[in-house]
This record gives sequence, structure tokens and C-alpha cells, in this order.
Amino acid sequence: AAPAFAEEGLLNFGKVKLGGGFALNLDIPETGVVNIVVLIGGLIYLLGPLLSESMATREKEIQTDIDDAIAKYNEATARLAEAQKAKAQADEVIAEITASIEKDQKEFEETIQVQTSATLAKQAAAAELALKELEANADSQVETYVQQQAVRRGMRELANLSDAQKAKFMDAAIASL
Repeated sequence: AAPAFAEEGLLNFGKVKLGGGFALNLDIPETGVVNIVVLIGGLIYLLGPLLSESMATREKEIQTDIDDAIAKYNEATARLAEAQKAKAQADEVIAEITASIEKDQKEFEETIQVQTSATLAKQAAAAELALKELEANADSQVETYVQQQAVRRGMRELANLSDAQKAKFMDAAIASL
């Protein structure tokens, strides 16, 4: 499809058919390219200051938002550092408390063992002393019993002595004084 050139005007390049009832119009005066260029130029001239002012305001808002975001980031970073420092201090305190608890447990265990040993030694000594006392009491009771029985037997024998034996016993008793 070759362009069909119309014979009118210097800037008329005709129309190029694209098919389906469509065509590209290359006639500059008819298409109003000049009008469009003038319209765009006028819009840029009239709306330029408004657009540049709006863009400047928007740029300031965006810069303010960026500055706020940076400040919040710096604040959050500082808070994170403080929180990490506080956590490290808390971990140190926990470690100290744990060490203190372990130390106290060992000391308590040693104290309990010493006290238990001392208590057992005291109880053993007390039991041994009680055993000695019981032994002494038993010896004393046996001795007292033996003496009582000896006196009774002696009394019985004295009661059963003949007159000659009684005289001899009396003479011996007087001689011993």
C-alpha cells in the first residue's frame, strides 16, 4: 500500500491506509500538529510554575519523610544497642547469681556434712558414755548383790556356828581391833 499523495498544499503527505478502515493521515495542516504543539507549549508555560511549585512541595515532603525515617532508624538502632547492652548486663547478673547459687549450694552441702558428722560423733560419744554408765551401774549392782549375798551367807553361817566356833570367831574379831 503506497501512500496516496494529494495534490493540495506543500505539507500534505497524504494518507497511508492501514487496513480495516484505518489510515494514517500525514497531512500536517489537517491533523493540527501545530495546534497540538501550541497547546502543549501553552500548557507548559501556564502550568509550569504550578507544577514546579507542586513538585518542590512534594520534594520537600518526601525529603522530610526520608529525614524522619532516618531519624527513626537511628533511634531504633540506638534503642537496639541499649537493649543489647541491657541484655548483656542481665546475662552477667544471671551468671553471677548462678555462680553464687552454686557456691552457696556447695557451702551448704559442706556445712550439712560437717554438722552431720559432728552430730553423729556426739551421738556415738553419748552412746558410748551411756554404755559405760550402764556397764558401771551393772558392775555396781553385781558387786552390791554379791556383797549382800555374802553377808547373808555369812550371817547364816554365823547363825549355824557351834559354840566353840563362835568363841574362836570372837577372839579373832577382838584381836583384829
